[in-house]
Amino acid sequence: MKLLLLLTSAFPFDGGEEFLENELRYASGFDKILVCPCGLKENSVKTRSLPQGVEWIPLKRAAAGRAEYASLLRMPCVRAELFELIRTKRLSAARAHETLFFMKNAMSIFRALIREKLILSADDVTVYSYWFYDAAAAGALLAEYLRSKGKKARLVSRAHGFDIHEERSAHRYLPMRSYLLKSASAVFPCSNEGAEILKSRYPQYAGKVRTAHLGTPDEGCRGGCRTQFHLVSCSYMVPVKRLPLIAEALHNADFPVKWTHIGSGPMEGELKQLAKSLPPCVRAEFPGAMKNADVLDFYKQQEVSVFVNVSSSEGIPVSIMEACSFGFPVIATDVGGTGEIVKDGQNGFLLKADFDPSELLGMLERVRAMEEEDYEKLCGNSRSIWRGSFSAERNYPEFYEVLSR
Repeated sequence: MKLLLLLTSAFPFDGGEEFLENELRYASGFDKILVCPCGLKENSVKTRSLPQGVEWIPLKRAAAGRAEYASLLRMPCVRAELFELIRTKRLSAARAHETLFFMKNAMSIFRALIREKLILSADDVTVYSYWFYDAAAAGALLAEYLRSKGKKARLVSRAHGFDIHEERSAHRYLPMRSYLLKSASAVFPCSNEGAEILKSRYPQYAGKVRTAHLGTPDEGCRGGCRTQFHLVSCSYMVPVKRLPLIAEALHNADFPVKWTHIGSGPMEGELKQLAKSLPPCVRAEFPGAMKNADVLDFYKQQEVSVFVNVSSSEGIPVSIMEACSFGFPVIATDVGGTGEIVKDGQNGFLLKADFDPSELLGMLERVRAMEEEDYEKLCGNSRSIWRGSFSAERNYPEFYEVLSR
């Protein structure tokens, strides 16, 4: 049996990773596809449906105590990581602990995986980790274990943002990078920017790194409309998304504008409070979290003038892909791989990462005031850029063709 084992954080449970629901519709080339959420909580709730032919199993992870750390130090890959930190003068107590904690989680996942009879019954296994982190390390251990039993097995992994950019992590350090790259057959960053970072930092493994853009389905091209100037943003309400900067920009608006933010999160109360002080010409609404299908329905039914994303860091936001697929212009910060989908002056405008809110307001005014012909060109270019590089119908079949070889 040729098995694809997809290791996720929680999908098809809880929030996040919802875009896998679209990806898996295009999965092919395997006798069986098994999704294994590695980070489920006791109160996790199944929120996503799986296509026919795709199954999931709950991972029964056993709790590991502090005694586990001593056994980890006997692992060659862990010792090699710590020696490399010493050699490069980057060793600290915090980084050593991060390495051990990382591998403790990986071992917990690995031990649960090798108890699953369905996985052990396959004679050809592709372990596909959605994140280039501890589940990928567990996948590396699993592939090695299966090969020791005479099976054909390999590890592949996607990589997004936090799992590529060391500077974004708490200790400016991501554990076990060399081990993961050595163990993987292929690593697929979701942006060219992410791919270049991995290739430049680990040139000895550059041949394993290949960009694989995510994609969104074609739900039709509505195109932007400025009959009512309608700004839309869509994200989880957390500090990295910097949503208060949109409120600050709109605080000085002197033209009628409606702002809709789709999403919820810990900053929801703060954002709603900021919205209360917006001028009378600005109307803000917060419909809360929506299922992905409901977001797409919103875009089909509502007139949207411009989509805005002001995150301090990103991979390539799927929210921007969706907006572009409908032909909406985009204003976004030039961080991560965002510049791969938002082409400054072509389908929208890029803000520098540390922009002033007045610059965002200026761009909104520019979009609002431009000639209709120029505005329609922005809209058409958004759709064209999406169709060329970020269409699910194009990207996912190509991705699974590579995986199933």
